Amino acid sequence: MIELTALQTLPPLQGCLYCHHEGTVKLAEGRKVLGLGSGLPSLTCSFCGAVAQFDPGPDDNTWRIRYKKINDAPQYYYVMVYFSQQKWYDAEEALEISRKGFVQRYRIDQVQHGDLGWMRPVALEPPPPLMAPSEKVYLSALNVSLQQPAQNSGFLSLNEVTVLDSGTFYVTSSRLHLIGQRRDWANRLNEIRDIEHDQTHWRIFVGASRQCYSGLNDPEHLDAQLFTAIVKFLWKEEV
Repeated sequence: MIELTALQTLPPLQGCLYCHHEGTVKLAEGRKVLGLGSGLPSLTCSFCGAVAQFDPGPDDNTWRIRYKKINDAPQYYYVMVYFSQQKWYDAEEALEISRKGFVQRYRIDQVQHGDLGWMRPVALEPPPPLMAPSEKVYLSALNVSLQQPAQNSGFLSLNEVTVLDSGTFYVTSSRLHLIGQRRDWANRLNEIRDIEHDQTHWRIFVGASRQCYSGLNDPEHLDAQLFTAIVKFLWKEEV
């Protein structure tokens, strides 16, 4: 039987790995019903409501955690992308996800308050043909596609788009650029019509025909929520 009081010094008990609040995690003994179930203890955060199974392991650094209930509020986007998978994460993995999630939430707050001072935009030398030498690149992404939605489609569906091109995407101080396999494409930031993201993609809609630049969520490099937040700020500055 697991001695619950001996677990109180472990990191997931000190503070919630999901929302980063301290002193809000309650540890409960696991139960088996008719001999079924793991019997492992559970962790519940009274602030964000996240619930996880907890496997203490034989030593302090060998614990594992698996979230069974998560909070999908926007401020928890980064940790939600990982912890919503309902898989086991060992101590090192879980702490790293939690740490990066804390930093990401701070960056989102900075962007929303107009602070991009932590970024280091650079001018490409030489610039691509459609990029002016004065433009500074804030963001770049590989394997981005430019899509054209069906004329009669009221919303973008994966089955109702034509892929016009794909390649390397840049967001500069004044434009969006796609260095495609077929040709180069560019749109002024004030041509943006909408920006959205989910757990798997980000999308930027441009022009009257609502062509769409679409890229994969890449939390190891720059997650879709932070990516779109930066584009939204630059867009509003340009309008």
